Amino acid sequence: MIQTEETFISQTILHKIGNKNTEIDNVYSENLLNTEDEELYKLLFSMSLKPFGRINEFFNFKHATHLSMNEMFTYCSETFSDPNTFIDNSKHIAKHLFEQSSYPQIKTGDLIVSYFSDIFIKGELVDAIGVLKIEKRTPFFQTYKEGKEITLGIDKGINPGKLDKGCLILNTEKENGFTVLTIDNNNYDAAYWKQHFLGIDFADDDNAQTKHFLDMCKSFSTTVVQEQHGKQEQADFLSTTLGYFAEKDIANPKEFEEQVFEHNDSIRNAFIEYKELFEEKKQIDFWDEFEVSNSVFESQKKKIKSDIKLDTHIQIKLDLENPSSSKEFLEKGFDEEKQMHFYKVYFNSEL
Repeated sequence: MIQTEETFISQTILHKIGNKNTEIDNVYSENLLNTEDEELYKLLFSMSLKPFGRINEFFNFKHATHLSMNEMFTYCSETFSDPNTFIDNSKHIAKHLFEQSSYPQIKTGDLIVSYFSDIFIKGELVDAIGVLKIEKRTPFFQTYKEGKEITLGIDKGINPGKLDKGCLILNTEKENGFTVLTIDNNNYDAAYWKQHFLGIDFADDDNAQTKHFLDMCKSFSTTVVQEQHGKQEQADFLSTTLGYFAEKDIANPKEFEEQVFEHNDSIRNAFIEYKELFEEKKQIDFWDEFEVSNSVFESQKKKIKSDIKLDTHIQIKLDLENPSSSKEFLEKGFDEEKQMHFYKVYFNSEL
């Protein structure tokens, strides 16, 4: 994660972004924004950096032929090498974004490009370029004085607490395509921002290894374990998976297979086969060992659900923190008379 205690904005500029499909052109600024107003500077600083402080997924610029052919990588490289090119390259960024808006659903808006100094990441202070696209205007009340009367009206403006789309490009690991953080809260076209405009893919680091492995386990639990063995077995697998990662500083996929599937070779073989297919599909290679990212683990843990939903409008919520409970106090069976499945739950008292 980034730290911004020593960070400051050295340059920032505003452009209007149109839509190529609807023939609404860009409008380019020629001069930097005046940020001498302290309140304006604080709001701009917070809007530009605060959302990225919670992100633990890093990306890199990529290109199928050569990294230098990625437009955003080139514009950022030139700007980091010579900050005096900031205004010209901000226009190139705006033009490049405009060229991606070839569909009517792509929204017009404002583009704020900023140059930051002294962002702390991975043990070093680096410069960064921030790109924010503001697509929505938030309605708010405004008061007006007309003679002796005060009236109430509605205006629209930018809400600094709600970022539509944004990215932060950090001047580190240039040889891998820089370190990029991104946000897309209006995901009406998943390819527009990340793929077409930025041209990024997950960085191959411990964060990505942790995320991809947990994603794979979650997917495997649904498509294989639940389908073949039921929700109770799925919950047991997920519980064991979370327990493994909670206890480990270093994750080892081979060790994971041995511990989690110690008494079930058939599911273990299915997992090994699924892992190979997952790597091929996602175009990733799991390392022999990787450091468990606690922030990624906690984030992924919140996304794992353990509810058993029944067609009789009843739900049973299993506690993944205590996997032994479902084995000891929950039984599944079939009632011959009613010709229905059932769950039997044992307990001492209601809480």
